[in-house]
Amino acid sequence: MSEQPLQIETRKFPSGMVLKLEGDLSKAAEGKLIAGFEQESELGRSIRFMALDLTKVDYINSGGMAVLIRLARMGSKAGVHTFAWGITPHYEKLFRMVGLTEFMMIYPNEFAVMQRIEALEL
Repeated sequence: MSEQPLQIETRKFPSGMVLKLEGDLSKAAEGKLIAGFEQESELGRSIRFMALDLTKVDYINSGGMAVLIRLARMGSKAGVHTFAWGITPHYEKLFRMVGLTEFMMIYPNEFAVMQRIEALEL
């Protein structure tokens, strides 16, 4: 099975941004994902929320888990709350086992994430 390169589509909303990921999440995706995050100058200021759409991510290996942990921790340090949706039950269990849920809240869909963000902004 050949690895599907990770594609990232960024969409902003008031006080946050959505990163729609598609492909395989592995160590190879780190440069692209982290560089995009580091280039965002408004993190912690006008961007207080980051939401990851993982519905089109079919495969996450240990390197990909490490990238997600690093991304979520960087967000936390910058004052950004990180959310995710579209995670299979298998990966959700792994996220909990490796401690990723300490830095990233998991929800069933985008609507639930946006409702939570609205509640946090009140």
